[in-house]
Amino acid sequence: MTILGRRVPAALVILAAALLARFAAMCFLPLTDPTEGRYAQVAQEMAVTGDWVTPRIWMNEAHLPFMGKPPLFFWSAAGAMKLFGENEFSARLPSMVATMLLLALLYGVLERYAGGSGLPSVLMTASCGFVFAVSGVVAVDMLLATCVAGSLLAYFAFTCEPSRQIRGRWSLLVFFLLALGFLTKGPVAVVLFGLPVLVWTIRWRQWKSLRDHRWVMGSLLFVLLVAPWFVLCEMRNPGFLTYFFLNENLLRFVTHDYGDAYGSGHLYPRGSALLMFLATATPWCLFAIWQVARSRSAARILTLADRQESFLFLGFTVGTLFWCLARQLLFTYTLPMLPLLAAWLALRIRHDAALTRRTVAAASLLLAVMGTLALVCPLALRETATSREIVRMAQRYADEQAFKGPLVFARKTPYSALFYARGWVLPHPKEPLGDTVARCQGNSDSVLVVVPVKQEGEVVKSLSKSAAKVASTGKWSLLRVRSPSQPGTSQCY
Repeated sequence: MTILGRRVPAALVILAAALLARFAAMCFLPLTDPTEGRYAQVAQEMAVTGDWVTPRIWMNEAHLPFMGKPPLFFWSAAGAMKLFGENEFSARLPSMVATMLLLALLYGVLERYAGGSGLPSVLMTASCGFVFAVSGVVAVDMLLATCVAGSLLAYFAFTCEPSRQIRGRWSLLVFFLLALGFLTKGPVAVVLFGLPVLVWTIRWRQWKSLRDHRWVMGSLLFVLLVAPWFVLCEMRNPGFLTYFFLNENLLRFVTHDYGDAYGSGHLYPRGSALLMFLATATPWCLFAIWQVARSRSAARILTLADRQESFLFLGFTVGTLFWCLARQLLFTYTLPMLPLLAAWLALRIRHDAALTRRTVAAASLLLAVMGTLALVCPLALRETATSREIVRMAQRYADEQAFKGPLVFARKTPYSALFYARGWVLPHPKEPLGDTVARCQGNSDSVLVVVPVKQEGEVVKSLSKSAAKVASTGKWSLLRVRSPSQPGTSQCY
């Protein structure tokens, strides 16, 4: 295919079109709860308040410091909100930018140092359904994957580059990406990089190559990027360092009851990370298994007989085995390993031109299907499971009726509702809804209450004759509840 006078592989055009479709979808799909709503709300609070040191989350009727994650993702999303407004696009933009940077680095490194394997590796990475989906969501994981996989790819280039001067640049890039990874999720970024590199260095006895690392400049760069925020955050939030490093980065891997201050963790049997990796790497994990079985080279692979291949192989296997030791897991933890699996596969098939062409064609077909689905989803999916539509409906009603009272969710308030109607949605404690409504009578003669349709009758009954249905959409109903006149009732917050 020729574009602007230059011949461009059709596969790259399909890749660009699929990413563009994913980009468009992330602009229109409403935020999902809890993850997207929670992180978007944290970034929004940072953008609105101007406090770039302490991320804050609404919990227990207050904006509390959110000490579970470092701030890089929140900085990125809050910065995007400053530029493009407080919307889904801004909240999701850091993940999409991180994805594109990762694919660009993957292409550049493998094209230069692995016999032109850049295109197959990029296409296989992008056509992993899990990667394609997470590339446009509000979550820290895609940014972490870019930092961890990017640092390993930079180290791969460092080991292959003959020029000492250029090796120094790759070395600095390793330190830079590790610093960004540390600011995204903490020490785990260094662990996921360091373990496979250590095993590979021992296997190939590459101790001499370590001399070419820019240890002084790289370490200084790492400290200058990472230390200031941790120091400032501890100064403003005493006890942060203890909670973050001890509870979030040590005890959570040892015990289920590790003192999580922001909810309950996801508990799985040890070893579950392997199944998660196979699930998220579909369909290319099946291709990898078939490749090993077909070539009868399992022994060669497991003994790490090829220096280049073994580095990438260790990159995804050691990382997966590390997560197998933990019980607190999410599927997104496997994201940093997926580009390395794709890179390893690309190296495995690079000498088989016919198989490489078929792989590129299959990945392109998958991307075409995913891009089509990304365009269809915003049109086909009804907003019945999210809060955006009911908040918009409530806002229209309030404008038409000149309504000045608060908006309350009868049950648990979704984080996304706090994002879409910041300052209007009234989170309430664990108390009867009638008590919440009564406490608001000092400020307003009535309250708008959002209730699931299935629970509408129960809520109306509990509020006696003071509730009247004014609108409904999807699974939500909107009630206007007249506040009983009870002098002396405390104000709603």
